[in-house]
Amino acid sequence: MSDNHSIRLVGFSETPTLYRMILPKKGDVYVKCGADILINGLKTDLTAEARCPSCGNVTRFHIDNRRIEDLAPKDSTLHVVEIQLGPGRLNIKCDSTHIFDKKECLTNWQSTYTGKPGLVISLPEYMASLNRLLPTKVSPA
Repeated sequence: MSDNHSIRLVGFSETPTLYRMILPKKGDVYVKCGADILINGLKTDLTAEARCPSCGNVTRFHIDNRRIEDLAPKDSTLHVVEIQLGPGRLNIKCDSTHIFDKKECLTNWQSTYTGKPGLVISLPEYMASLNRLLPTKVSPA
């Protein structure tokens, strides 16, 4: 897709997090939340690993041409808290946005979660919604 030397990464973290992207020309890059991986996938192809905040198991996938490929486990889900900033502008509340490898982990995490309710959605469905939105500006919270 695009040369990722020229893209500005969304949600970049200087320190390791639960969310790692492997970019073809940059190597390992950490981002603040699960949605950051998908948002960056709008700009460049990448490989990703997300560690479940409940059990620590890893979800792996590729984003190729703005689509999720090779998702494992297949039923991984995203809990995302979005704040609309206007047409084509989206803010993600990263401390409340995670990728879970199985429903039990999401349910367990939600049982103690006290933040703003979020959208629970499959990764491919969320990627499709981002493609429809075609954000011109995305800001991490």
